[in-house]
Amino acid sequence: MLALPPALLTLPAPGDRTMATIQRKLRLLALRRLLSQDLGAPSLPPGLAQSITALRRVLVAAVRRNKAAVLDLLGGPDLLTWLLCLEAGLRTPRQSLAEVGPTLLAGLASAGLVAEPITWEHPVAPIIGSDRAWVFDPPAAALAVLPAGVEVQLHDGRRVPLPELACSRPFHPLALGLTLSTLDTNPLAMVEAHPDKQGNALSLGEHPVQTWVDALRAALEAVQTGLPEWAAELPLSLSRLVPVGWQPQRHLSASYREAPGLAYLSLHDRTLTLAEAIVHETQHSRLNSLCWLDCVLHNAWTEWTSSPVRPDLRPLMGVLLAAHAFVPVAALHARLAEMDHPLSQRPEFPHRRAEVLATNTTSLRTLAERARPTAIGRRLLTDLLALHDTLLALAPCATIPTSPEPVP
Repeated sequence: MLALPPALLTLPAPGDRTMATIQRKLRLLALRRLLSQDLGAPSLPPGLAQSITALRRVLVAAVRRNKAAVLDLLGGPDLLTWLLCLEAGLRTPRQSLAEVGPTLLAGLASAGLVAEPITWEHPVAPIIGSDRAWVFDPPAAALAVLPAGVEVQLHDGRRVPLPELACSRPFHPLALGLTLSTLDTNPLAMVEAHPDKQGNALSLGEHPVQTWVDALRAALEAVQTGLPEWAAELPLSLSRLVPVGWQPQRHLSASYREAPGLAYLSLHDRTLTLAEAIVHETQHSRLNSLCWLDCVLHNAWTEWTSSPVRPDLRPLMGVLLAAHAFVPVAALHARLAEMDHPLSQRPEFPHRRAEVLATNTTSLRTLAERARPTAIGRRLLTDLLALHDTLLALAPCATIPTSPEPVP
């Protein structure tokens, strides 16, 4: 296989634990927010405050018994996203804690980490498990969480064990730890920053689930073939793909800083387009996760410039997100071409490869000229430039622009 230089959070070197460390620290941040959130706010109903106090007691005991299992639970998109929204001030304590509590309690009970009976005395809408989901409409009245399991008090007063209630199975396994999800609890899904999009409403686009699964599995197979070292870290970076419809002449994808385990994408008939989108959005997830712990660029959000991939002005962080997303896409192109993979034999492939390399050159030149990186940001940019230089040298197209100067 074509040898490429390792790059931080892009092509990990053997034994690199950077992404695993970032993932763990992010989950610890979520745990700290849950345990430290002020429950005396006037907007927090007494029943919810009391329920969260009971949850905290169970949670502290669970952390003492099996901290790794608790962090695994908190890393799920249905919990982590809401807690990061709370950390960022994008949702109120009432909204976030009411959403997180029932799913977390059910997860702790399922993992055998509830040692004492407690009651959740606040309306319950969703409970999301690892392979199924319960959505109550109207909301259930309360939960009784016991060492033996969870009982739900429905709105009509009946108490029923959770496993006996009707549920859905919205998570469809793909590969590399990813699932296609036909349920989305992200409260920011319809918040849109791109001028050419209108949010990310869940939609299968009138295609059956199996069509999506087959298309995404083919894309993941291409990614694993071309970028095995990148794919090995995929389960640390992303867990769900959410479908957002189908347009015959256009492909859409999106992700959120507060939802590092989620990516949104539309269906497409070209496997390479879907493969690029998976790489692209996973890279956003990796960099977004890092940004909770380090600003990466000191002028990330204060200096604005034109973007090689967007029609609107972008902060420098947007340019870094683009470069960090598309340099590994260019690496995928180079590997597929070197293997003479069927995807590299398609007539549009040479143009697409040249287009991505040119865009990366522009992005990296802008960053080399303007960015003021932190220590880890400097390493990130230096590694991206080195990988980009290698990919330029391998490119057959003589019209590719020359590489930017190294980051000072």
